[in-house]
Amino acid sequence: MESKEILVVEDNTRLRRFICSSLQKAGYTVLEADSGKAAFSILEEHYPDLILLDLRLGDYDGIEILRTIRRQEEFLPVIIVSSIDNQDIKIDGFNIGCDDYITKPFYVDELIGRVKRLLRRSANQSSTGQTISEKLESGPFCLNINSLGVLKNGEPIVMRKKVFDLFLFFVRNPGMVISYELLYNRIWDSLEEIKESSLYVHIRHLRELIEDDPSKPRYIKTIKNVGYVYSPES
Repeated sequence: MESKEILVVEDNTRLRRFICSSLQKAGYTVLEADSGKAAFSILEEHYPDLILLDLRLGDYDGIEILRTIRRQEEFLPVIIVSSIDNQDIKIDGFNIGCDDYITKPFYVDELIGRVKRLLRRSANQSSTGQTISEKLESGPFCLNINSLGVLKNGEPIVMRKKVFDLFLFFVRNPGMVISYELLYNRIWDSLEEIKESSLYVHIRHLRELIEDDPSKPRYIKTIKNVGYVYSPES
């Protein structure tokens, strides 16, 4: 059986090496990142099976890293490992999408046990397997996933979060015919009341922001009775 790959994002060198050594002894393949920048460099090339994420990194807030991950990948397991024992921070972490939260100091056997449990649970979930980026470039567009910033040919475009999420999903799936149902399932929270016209309104608004002529869309084209397709090089 192929060894599961775990990314450890921790800026404390001694602790990171201890965690990595413990995971390797438990049979896992380990990737190390001592900063947020290093983590994104790895995620742009690898899709790990699980991430252990510290919150207090020298260059990034771990919560923002988690938010950037969740805007691109719903099912990649993330365990926060932090010295912050604050209820509000923990709630923020779970609301944004962490799967577990371990407070330092911790027993290594407990950490390994939680990793094993989460990997078993995630084995039946269908992740995209796509790599994760801090920024994405696609045709004339550049998306900053953390700040929700969009540039077209270097000029900024202001987008609301829902429209940004919609555009991000298109950008991550260029050339793919995306059904109405898939867009509803991926972009709208199942707890929200979705009106039938919601998707069409958001598509229209997105086209008004990114198309040179929204009445003759070049980038997001309608496939009648099916859905839409994004073509970045139109």
